[in-house]
Amino acid sequence: MSSERIAKNTFFLSVRMFVTMGVSLYTSRIILEILGVNDYGIYNIVGGIVVILGFLSGTLSTASSRFITVALGSGNRLEMKQTFSSILFVNIILSIAILIIGETAGLWVLLNKLQIPVERINAAFWVYQISLATVMLNIISVPYNAVIIAHERMKAFAYMSLFDVICKFILVLLLRYIENFDKLLLYAFSIFIVQILDRIIYGYYCSKNFEESHFTRNFTGPQVTKVFHFIGWAAYGSLVSVGFTQGLNVLLNIFFGPIMNAARGISVLVQNSVLQFTANFQTAINPQIIKSFVSRDFSTTRKLLAVSSKLSFFLLCIIGIPIIIEAKFVLTVWLKHVPDYTVQFVRLMIIISIWSSLANPLRIVNHADGNIKKFQLFECSLLLMIVPISYLVLRQTRIPESVFYVHLIIELIAQAVRMKIVLPKIDMKFTRYIKSIYLRVLPVFLIPVLIGYITKLMLKDNAFSPLFILILTELMIFALIYFIGIDASERMYLKEKVITKLDFKRDKNE
Repeated sequence: MSSERIAKNTFFLSVRMFVTMGVSLYTSRIILEILGVNDYGIYNIVGGIVVILGFLSGTLSTASSRFITVALGSGNRLEMKQTFSSILFVNIILSIAILIIGETAGLWVLLNKLQIPVERINAAFWVYQISLATVMLNIISVPYNAVIIAHERMKAFAYMSLFDVICKFILVLLLRYIENFDKLLLYAFSIFIVQILDRIIYGYYCSKNFEESHFTRNFTGPQVTKVFHFIGWAAYGSLVSVGFTQGLNVLLNIFFGPIMNAARGISVLVQNSVLQFTANFQTAINPQIIKSFVSRDFSTTRKLLAVSSKLSFFLLCIIGIPIIIEAKFVLTVWLKHVPDYTVQFVRLMIIISIWSSLANPLRIVNHADGNIKKFQLFECSLLLMIVPISYLVLRQTRIPESVFYVHLIIELIAQAVRMKIVLPKIDMKFTRYIKSIYLRVLPVFLIPVLIGYITKLMLKDNAFSPLFILILTELMIFALIYFIGIDASERMYLKEKVITKLDFKRDKNE
């Protein structure tokens, strides 16, 4: 297990995240100014159809990373080439399928169901066509991204992502100075051009650095069938996730109206921003989990599973617990006018996110095994129950927050099922998992939340109390992580790293 590699890769991905997030937020504001509210709305609604059609993109990325990492772990160059070619072939087939659906059902929705001003129908049509082509290119590029991640070249991946966002930023700035052209069409076309450049750069980098990233026709039918089988069950999981998420939105709308949807929409935005902080770390560690499993080094897999689970949980606690305690203050500063129930929704969704963070490392181990049918059936069947149970609870209570309590309870039950299915695959006892993970993360969550709330109740509301609570909770979280959250060997490793860094700086100064 290369802890230094994981740390470096996490650093590069974190820099990528901060720069990308910052530039994207600023670019969104400029685009709104340039296009105007009407055209900006048209771009988003038309693009929304394409996003729905391209929902498989995330599933394809997961499948590509899994198969390429497994092949890389085997060390068999022929298998690596065949695996890459079979995945690229599958992605091309699926992109063609999306094109067919897009030019039939998707186009029918665009022309017959969407409310678009008559004078902008032609522009909307071409924006749709360009957006469809962009999604197809993105899907075809997925295997190349997966090769880079499988080889753990996160520095290159980060640079390429930064190139993408900077190009889009420059093209958006140029739109300010272009006259006598339809800026909505130009913007859609510029995004397509950047996607072509990304595809060329990813292809060139991979062909120069990874021998297996050349398409050949020597892949076999069983390989393609295996990839399709994996994608099918993984797609089922994606559909279930979309299903219960949108199902809860519909329930809140039916029982309480659009005000609740506004509150949930804001809470989802906060949740997604918080989750970004664990996504980078997990992207960095996932290839090592898969490689250790494939090589049957279950001792390393168990260690990596524990590290991934705990650090993902701790990262979300560091970011999320202060927001849970001071949600009202944070939302008021950000939004000024906070919709009803937004504070409660944000708190509950962050709590769900923190405890759900323990699920993904188990999913990655299960993906490494490749036999995901049983896992997907049990996990997805449980998660699907969120919507009908929430409906029954809402009928009895009429309490909006109750849907999140249902979600949290079912998530905890689903986690027990995940553990039951996955842990035997790496020869890990249920009790050992509870002892090495749950008994260490539980105090890190409960103690700061309880003490933070008690402190908040004792302090009077003033300009300094949120800052004091922030400092107090963060100090508690870091102390609890050090003394309870990590074990003796992890503390020793951390001490050695700190001492090494201090000695390096001292020698440099001398």
